[in-house]
Amino acid sequence: MAFDHRYVEQDNIDIVTGDNFELIVSRLGAEAIGLTWKHPTHGDIGLLWRNGCLNYPPLFWKSHAPILFPIVGGIHDLKSTTTDGAQVQFKKQHGFVRHSQVRLGGAMDYGDHFALTYRLRANKETLAMYPYRFALTIIYELWADKLVQRLTVSNEDTKPMPFQLGWHPGFTTPLIAGEKAACHLRLPGETITQLLNDDRCYLTGESKQIDARGDFAFTEAELDRTYMFDLSALPPEQRAVELLDPDERIGVRLRFADYPHLGLWSDADAPFICLEAWQGMDDAVEQEPFDKKFGMVILPPGKNDTREATIEPIG
Repeated sequence: MAFDHRYVEQDNIDIVTGDNFELIVSRLGAEAIGLTWKHPTHGDIGLLWRNGCLNYPPLFWKSHAPILFPIVGGIHDLKSTTTDGAQVQFKKQHGFVRHSQVRLGGAMDYGDHFALTYRLRANKETLAMYPYRFALTIIYELWADKLVQRLTVSNEDTKPMPFQLGWHPGFTTPLIAGEKAACHLRLPGETITQLLNDDRCYLTGESKQIDARGDFAFTEAELDRTYMFDLSALPPEQRAVELLDPDERIGVRLRFADYPHLGLWSDADAPFICLEAWQGMDDAVEQEPFDKKFGMVILPPGKNDTREATIEPIG
């Protein structure tokens, strides 16, 4: 298998071209901004929302597939306090990685796949928001049949570090033809838990059981509000969600065995749906201490936490 890698300095992007895919990653946030599937029948299919677009469109969500760290979603007034008094305060929801310049640590052709490695470490700006010394390693592996993303959080501080982690890829609906409303969204398992949220996405503490068999009957209003699911009771190998065109011939699958939570979101009436692999979620309606947020990981000093998710085309 042949791969080609090039860096486009003016756009601050890495482009990896293989036999079956082209991947574009921005060094702003190590965000995958393009994943083009070279389909043998349909030609090039842009899987990600705004696939390869470097400029903001006039309408709808401006991103593609941001990385969420050290929080998933939002917290009240963008600030919180831990039980031991440490204060965090962010500029926007989902933390700061998506707005941070990352460093390319490696670009390697392994023959059967190509890997891009990026790194972000705590700095003066991050420490002002999140008073923990961390290192985040982001790896993208482009294979013949999939894109693998691997995130490793390292605690380089002398105290335990609370964090949440997630991936927020948006997928064009439909990929080929038809209406978004007729696309097929399939959740894992037979019965799963939906956590209920208010119109700010804060968890209310209520939940309900969802029959996950067959197509999930999403609505634009609820997508805009965000569907939140707790899949921690499912075996990790079953954690996957599929999104297919109306004719079911073309689609994508997101596998996320290492993440126990799932979010589904879209701007109402926009031609995309985000399938989001999460460790953790937004604040509760009644804010808890930062380190007690739902799904928070407490990483001991000197320890690492690695999580992997995969995008696979269907068809």
